[in-house]
Amino acid sequence: MGSSKTANLLMTAHNYEAQGKRVKVMKSSIDNRWGVGFIESRSGIEKRKCDLINISTDLFKEVKKDIEENGELYAVLIDEAQFLSAKHVRQLAMVVDYLDVPVVCFGLKNTYQDGKLFEGSEALLYYADKIEEIKTVCQFCNRKATMNLRVVNGLPVYTGESSIVLGDTFNNNTSKEYYIPVCRHHYWNPLQR
Repeated sequence: MGSSKTANLLMTAHNYEAQGKRVKVMKSSIDNRWGVGFIESRSGIEKRKCDLINISTDLFKEVKKDIEENGELYAVLIDEAQFLSAKHVRQLAMVVDYLDVPVVCFGLKNTYQDGKLFEGSEALLYYADKIEEIKTVCQFCNRKATMNLRVVNGLPVYTGESSIVLGDTFNNNTSKEYYIPVCRHHYWNPLQR
């Protein structure tokens, strides 16, 4: 959380397109915080249209069709990759292996629930050729933030029916539910400064 993942995706898209290279930008339909079919960074980079990934989307077929209809594709960029299914991640691996198109995914590794990986993240850890960490610091200290702390009505929450709960981030203190990036120590002891 708060590591500028989406800003990095948008900058990557810009860098390709500034060289006249076409990219396909996609994200899960689960995330509609910025409107359906849009990606936006809290850093102020302009909102961008994107294609949506639903549970039934076959990403290999989708990318192949895009290339057939629109010509060469230089990269597929995925935002909020943690919301992908393992099947989607395997399809993206096929895009790389059989269509020779690089795929770059941006997302969280673990849920707010202790020790749980998102399904998409777990699959990416298995299938990805390369993993790069985008770092941010703990909200409470200067250690590296490795956990996502869910806060509801001012109290930390560690369990829930679903690991996918969209909320605002720590930038919006008026929200009743939000997430903050924290180190492991402050994940368990958020009130201890």
